[in-house]
Amino acid sequence: MSFMDSLQIKEEIHNFINHADERFLRLVYSMIESERSEKDFYNTTDDEMMARAKKSLQSVEEGKTRNIQEFKKDIASWKENRAIQ
Repeated sequence: MSFMDSLQIKEEIHNFINHADERFLRLVYSMIESERSEKDFYNTTDDEMMARAKKSLQSVEEGKTRNIQEFKKDIASWKENRAIQ
């Protein structure tokens, strides 16, 4: 795997999300929702991140998700609030 800068990584992630199925999007969204309630997202350990990922997956399996339309609205709102185009 070649070295990628953060812009390239972001582009790859955006590209992947744009083509992902609804189950994967729900999983990612569930993880994001979980992080919103946490104050220290960037200071977590690998074990904490794994625990959060497992919790998010469990939420998806339990049907605790939002549909893709709600997800798109949330992303649009998020972009608008942060002046991201």
